[in-house]
Amino acid sequence: MAPHIKRALACSAAVLLSTACGGGNGQSNNGIQSPPVLPPASTGVTVNAAAAWLQYLSTPRRWDIAGQQNGNAYNLALVLTPGPVSTFPYSGQLASTTTQSLRLTFGGIATADTDGTLYYTGDGLIGIVGGGATSRCAVIRTPFTPLPNNSRVGDGGTIVSLDSLAGCAPNADRVGTVTLTWSIEQDLAVTLFCLTTVRQDPAGVPTGSETACVQSDAAGELAGGARLSLRRPDGTAISGKNY
Repeated sequence: MAPHIKRALACSAAVLLSTACGGGNGQSNNGIQSPPVLPPASTGVTVNAAAAWLQYLSTPRRWDIAGQQNGNAYNLALVLTPGPVSTFPYSGQLASTTTQSLRLTFGGIATADTDGTLYYTGDGLIGIVGGGATSRCAVIRTPFTPLPNNSRVGDGGTIVSLDSLAGCAPNADRVGTVTLTWSIEQDLAVTLFCLTTVRQDPAGVPTGSETACVQSDAAGELAGGARLSLRRPDGTAISGKNY
């Protein structure tokens, strides 16, 4: 596997809110190719961002992207799987759950399957539990901000900020922060509801980010188009789209 792909996986495996990775063709960025993002085809498009967010949280979804990197074929998938109402282990609060899974196959070999469980009440995210042996938690640091039901291309804002903890107990060490933002974008004629996760270490130094942009209509109904991106701490990025 190419070294930069290994580093990208190591970066995404540590994130609790693994919103996206991707790949594709286009202009080179420090040796990693990214597709061009074209100017909006229309600025009058509106999206019910609140409905799109609730669908992202509560309905089973899968977005796949295929591409080439250094002559090797890869496939990335972002999978959302709603689960039962469960107790958020950090606080004991009952909440709805959805497992968010980032999967990468490189050169025909499955090389990553990173899971995290989102805990939410109504449309408000209250925390995240990472998959794997570490079981890191992310807990709310700033109040959840509801998304608007009438947003135009170019609109966006912060949904929530979370503290990333080494475990799911109140006395667990704080190991950084996670900030989740939303935006409405347009690429070609495809209108996108985007979620961006930015991670920082305890000193506030950026440690990477992910963006998942998924196709949406005016009512916030999500569709199969997607543009997924991952940026590493050194600024290199991998990104792709399936439309």
